[in-house]
Amino acid sequence: MTLPVVYSRQILAFAVAVAAIVVFAVHALDFPGSVPDFVRSSGGGVLLDVKPSFSEETTYQRLSAYGVEGRKNYAFRNVTIDVLLPLAVLPALFLLMLHSTKHLPGGPVAKVFLLSLPFAYVIFDFAENGVVLALLGSFPERMHLLAEVLPYLTVIKRAASLLALGIPLVIFIVVRIRREK
Repeated sequence: MTLPVVYSRQILAFAVAVAAIVVFAVHALDFPGSVPDFVRSSGGGVLLDVKPSFSEETTYQRLSAYGVEGRKNYAFRNVTIDVLLPLAVLPALFLLMLHSTKHLPGGPVAKVFLLSLPFAYVIFDFAENGVVLALLGSFPERMHLLAEVLPYLTVIKRAASLLALGIPLVIFIVVRIRREK
């Protein structure tokens, strides 16, 4: 199956560079909405999507411990940085997968499944953000179902992102090894 997507290695390299810069900036630089900014404003808090809490009680203890400023910061980062980050990474993951699936035998169903992984990552990331925003917006009122669902959205999001990155890398390595034989 040939997909009508036009790209080049230069576009792929550019998309990967943009994604790497955004990921680095969000996690290492200190600006409004960055991870260091959240850690400072929350008194050392850990984002719920970095370390999921698999009990409602733990989730609400962490939300409480963030304090008012930490919760405001978390809400801000979820509607700014946590929208930008997955959208910056999506083109790189999709183009990596698109490039790697050219080397795979098999039918269109497997390739479409693989190409859907970057989108699954973004969809679950946005769902996770929505749940976090709902929990923050209603705090201290409890939203039992959302608090229970949140860690599973995080795990699915993380799995999709790792698969969307890992599968193309494994394919590239296997293709490279086969070429060297």
